Amino acid sequence: MSERGVARAASQFVERRRPLLLLVLAALTLVAWAFASPIGSSPDDDYHLTSSWCAGPAAGELCEPGEAADERVVPEALTDIACYAYDPQASAACQGEEFDWSTSETVETGRGNFSGEYPPVYYAVTGLLTGGDIQVSALLMRLLSVALFLGLSAALWSLLPERRTTLVWAWLATMVPLGTFLLASNNPSSWSIIGVGSSWLALLGYVEATGRRRIGLGAVFVVSTLAAAGSRGDAALYAGLAIAVVFVLTVTPTWRYAKLAVLPAVMAVVALALFLTSRQVGSGLQGFGAGGSGSGTGGADDGGLEAVITGPALLAYNVLNLPSLWAGLLTEGGLGWLDVQMPSLVSFAVVGVFVVLAFVGLARVERRRAIALLLVGAVLVALPLYVLQAGGDRVGQQVQPRYLLPLIVLFAGLLLLSRTGAPLRISRLQSWLIGAALAGAHFVALHLTMRRYITGIDGAGFDLGAGAEWWWAGPVGPNAVWLLGALAFALLVSLAVPLLTRPAATALRGQVPEGDDGDAVTATQARRTSSDHR
Repeated sequence: MSERGVARAASQFVERRRPLLLLVLAALTLVAWAFASPIGSSPDDDYHLTSSWCAGPAAGELCEPGEAADERVVPEALTDIACYAYDPQASAACQGEEFDWSTSETVETGRGNFSGEYPPVYYAVTGLLTGGDIQVSALLMRLLSVALFLGLSAALWSLLPERRTTLVWAWLATMVPLGTFLLASNNPSSWSIIGVGSSWLALLGYVEATGRRRIGLGAVFVVSTLAAAGSRGDAALYAGLAIAVVFVLTVTPTWRYAKLAVLPAVMAVVALALFLTSRQVGSGLQGFGAGGSGSGTGGADDGGLEAVITGPALLAYNVLNLPSLWAGLLTEGGLGWLDVQMPSLVSFAVVGVFVVLAFVGLARVERRRAIALLLVGAVLVALPLYVLQAGGDRVGQQVQPRYLLPLIVLFAGLLLLSRTGAPLRISRLQSWLIGAALAGAHFVALHLTMRRYITGIDGAGFDLGAGAEWWWAGPVGPNAVWLLGALAFALLVSLAVPLLTRPAATALRGQVPEGDDGDAVTATQARRTSSDHR
């Protein structure tokens, strides 16, 4: 076979196996992130892991009642799990020095979901994975979140072929580096992001589809909504907002639509119930700085502003600095316990990609989608401003970017939504530059995250294994995990790039309908080309 024939055969193989390859590469990327940081690395992991243990079947042995109603006696390892937090120069080696994972020592703590601050669903499910080995159990919880994300995304890919560009690129444009870190973490924010980012698209397909596809999409919508509303109180609110957004996009005054609206109405009531019963909601309404029990961390960098400001001056400061919070939704002022800083290269690349895709998506906005975008945009402005003002806090304090990331995923999906499934108005060169920027940012972000925990940021060098102070027991070293995760994501992006310039159906078959300039053609031309090859 000639070289051209070999290349053509390889290309056809990739096109036929594209869905499976995308799934495998996404799994490899997120598994690499699951092992990139030690147990306890995501914000408030001592709280969340303790809550999971106390909701599990072995709670009677591993989580005994304390002297007070809101205290429990738990393994000491759970309370000391983030011994390296807030000190970026400290590696995770302190875990091995200060305690043994299998220790039988116990301690009384109030750090846990003992008074219903958070909805119970996330802790009840992850609690099923708890056992005598804290490290193994926590890793299984991380992998469960990864599996939930992959399962829901694969179902949406299969059931919504006309929405594949929206599905894939809404995630890719918003996940580096904060999203990838959280999706593979022990933080309930992972389920918030997964649930909100999947539920609205599933509900949109449910309204538009018929037959078995509608049943499948309805099931995806129910699972996604429960995952979001059952993880955090604010995510329950976002799940309700996602339902409202789909209502804006699709509502018609017909009996058929009224019958279809029964399922989202029921799930809206479920989300509302979880929202109202979460004490986290009361904390947010008071403002975390006003004594709420939110998990935000005060003392964040405020740009050198030390004077106390209140009232209109505080509101003006927060309005003017709110864009830094939005930018942090993609780059985060710091991963982990806000102590893993990303360089400007990562920030520039991921924010640039989001802005470019946003402007491309805004080129063709019909009235209903414009209303939906304004609704979500208004929440992205009003909600953080209200919470900050109520607590007397400035941007950079208490309200962390991860709280709003589910909304950004929803916002990105609306920007990239197309009724026809037509490609974006973007050239192949532009799309490959977008892919290169994302892959490069991810390459750097994964390396720096692993460096922070393996040696602390005072360690240096390309080789993550040199001078390692912490790493998992096993034959796979840190360099292998990093390179595997970085390569998997780069290949994932390269397989997703054609979705930006080709209709989803033709992108899967390797067909490239072209106009006079060789770039993406109109939706009508694309549909004609696709129908000719059926």
